[in-house]
Amino acid sequence: MPDDLIIPAMLAGCAAFAGVVTYALVGRDLRGGARVAAALGSAVLVGLASVFVLYLSVAAFLACAVAYLVARRLLRPGLALAASGVVLLGGLFCAVVIMSIALSEM
Repeated sequence: MPDDLIIPAMLAGCAAFAGVVTYALVGRDLRGGARVAAALGSAVLVGLASVFVLYLSVAAFLACAVAYLVARRLLRPGLALAASGVVLLGGLFCAVVIMSIALSEM
């Protein structure tokens, strides 16, 4: 693989991983278009965050997935999705802040 394609391939891989895992996780709670929309939404968020913080966005997504699995046991599916969405946004925001601080201190 040429060196020019490594970064776009990693970005696409991060987004695809988030989309596939989300599609599988929400299968019990959502059907049809809502399931696809949730998967696309998480793939886009993780993909966009991966531009700034490549692997921290995947770690934030995995924390979101765990939060969803725990919240799904305690709350209704809609509330569990909302709570995990907040965890994902917070995790991605923290990852971007961590990377910007690290880069500014170099």
